[in-house]
Amino acid sequence: MNRVFLISFFLLLTRGALCAQQVSGTLTLKDAEQRFLERNLSLIAERYNIDMAQAQVLQAKLFENPVISLEQNVYNRLNGKYFDFGSEGETVVEIEQVIRLAGQRNKQVKLEKINKEIAEYQFEEVIRTLRQELNEKFVQVYFLTKSLSIYEKEVNSLQALLAGMKVQQEKGNISLMEISRLESMLFSLKKEKNERENELLTLRVEFNRLLNLPADTRIPLSLDEEVLKQLDLSRLSFADLKAMINERPDLKISRSTVSASRANLKLQKSMAFPEFSVKGNYDRAGNFINNYFAVGVSLSVPIFNRNQGNIKAARFSIQQAGVQQEDAANRADMELYTAYASLEKAVQLYQSTNMDLERNFEKLITGVNENFSKRNISLLEFIDYYDSYKETCIQLYEIKKDVFLAIENLNTTIGQNILNY
Repeated sequence: MNRVFLISFFLLLTRGALCAQQVSGTLTLKDAEQRFLERNLSLIAERYNIDMAQAQVLQAKLFENPVISLEQNVYNRLNGKYFDFGSEGETVVEIEQVIRLAGQRNKQVKLEKINKEIAEYQFEEVIRTLRQELNEKFVQVYFLTKSLSIYEKEVNSLQALLAGMKVQQEKGNISLMEISRLESMLFSLKKEKNERENELLTLRVEFNRLLNLPADTRIPLSLDEEVLKQLDLSRLSFADLKAMINERPDLKISRSTVSASRANLKLQKSMAFPEFSVKGNYDRAGNFINNYFAVGVSLSVPIFNRNQGNIKAARFSIQQAGVQQEDAANRADMELYTAYASLEKAVQLYQSTNMDLERNFEKLITGVNENFSKRNISLLEFIDYYDSYKETCIQLYEIKKDVFLAIENLNTTIGQNILNY
């Protein structure tokens, strides 16, 4: 619980000051997570559910208000006065206090405390799911930006090459067919680049929303790719991970829901007890003696309504919560198995791939332009080199991205950062 309260307290302290804060420079994943915890509007809104639950605990602790009744005779026929408040007039004052039996108040307080725990776990669950969305968007934006740099490089290189070749074509040294084929290739690259830019635009807007930034904010992202080289899954025991998964907020919610259902059953059973109240009465002139004082009690008789329906519903609620708890546990186990297996496959592919291909192709593509200009390679070979360079780099980025996303998926499934990046 301490982590929830610390985060919530920090949110309230810094929210006003951070409204005018601007993000500049390069944004790391750690910086993004910190800003997310401080500025995300969904988290700020969810935090109020804890405050409202705490208010319900306070409400449950309050005693019933006393009821005061006043009765005054309208017309005194003995002296002909209306609303005679004098000693000869009739006035009745009554005060009544309801006293809850069978520990109803304490049981209500216990139920509301459990509901407050559920609200806190729900806050943690919102953090867990939104943080996954944030981190995934961060990784996707980072690698899509790198992919766009490949398109940018090839487009600029082709445009420079075409400018020189058009001069040669005007001199009759190069055929129009070659120029047309290269222009067609340039057009295809620009179209693919535009599609990727639209995809990046959508991701950027969603990422900025999570950080509560203006939609047009464009912050360069920084991600340490070297951590992938230190990945060692042999130290991750599946049995240990399965034990750790029990601390996930959604599983805590399911367990607390069972407790809340049981507490509600006890409350509903207590509500079947009679309603008891104590009364005090004063009658100035309407009883067998003047200035009559009396005390009394009242007790409802539970003959017809013994809260049977609510008690029965509470029993069914316990059974339902138990089934939902079992289903949540099974679902978490399935998610863990899938996340662990997916990470294994992603790491195996990464470790079996030669990541130096990107640097090798980058050196190669420089020589390709020179050799094609000197007519040492054919047009088909030139196009093939360009396509191979682009596809290889993008696939390498995809392999790295998949490992990062698999790490994030496993961390989210466990409910804590098992692998840091």
